[in-house]
Amino acid sequence: MITPKKIRTLKPRVQLRRSADVFHEAAAADPGREYLDEVMAIVLASDILSSEDKDRIRLFYDKGDSLSYEDIHYHLLSVLGDVPTEWDAADESGSIDWSRRSILPHYLFLDHLRSPYNVGSIFRSAEAFQVAGIYIAPGTASPEHPRARRTSRGTVDGVDWKECELSAVPSSIPVFALETGGEDISSFRFPEHGICIIGSEEDGISPQARSMAEASYGIVTIPQHGAKGSINVSSASAILLYKWQEAFRTE
Repeated sequence: MITPKKIRTLKPRVQLRRSADVFHEAAAADPGREYLDEVMAIVLASDILSSEDKDRIRLFYDKGDSLSYEDIHYHLLSVLGDVPTEWDAADESGSIDWSRRSILPHYLFLDHLRSPYNVGSIFRSAEAFQVAGIYIAPGTASPEHPRARRTSRGTVDGVDWKECELSAVPSSIPVFALETGGEDISSFRFPEHGICIIGSEEDGISPQARSMAEASYGIVTIPQHGAKGSINVSSASAILLYKWQEAFRTE
């Protein structure tokens, strides 16, 4: 393991990142309390951490078990704005193995979604629920935006996508839209091959998109019973994609 003396020579953010690595490794093989005490002293002296962060980290450290060491690891990475890696299907090079994806002829059209977080989250759900491709309206946050890429956990590289106007979407494919005021999702008849239009949280789908959907397969709605009356567009998309996949899943 890296020595505390070496950690102290690093820049402040790097000090925290390397300290996070120490606690991640300590969760698997405890190097001893004396060593960890020295690393903790470095962490608690950091000006990057708030007093609340330090109190939380002390609480984890006092527990002294492997799970709590992992809690310190993830908390430090969260403060630094890093996204921990996951257990993804990987090929021999360590990259995600997209050849293991199975797809259905299901497509999305993102109609002026402004938030890169929502775009990235929708890509992640699309990858999980076998979406074949995503059309991106001009004005929608780019999947290449760093925040979209981070939120997608790399799935912007695993789901085909292209930017185009709604008028360029193939007219031969059934179209429907996720929007309020439509048919309950529990009884909606999904097309086996189709495109679902998803609009922004602020404005919903565009008038052109609504007209196109109503002339084809219609509008699907997720009933909601809370005081707020709405859920995040990426959460709504995940529900929609699961129900659509469920209707045609063969595995």
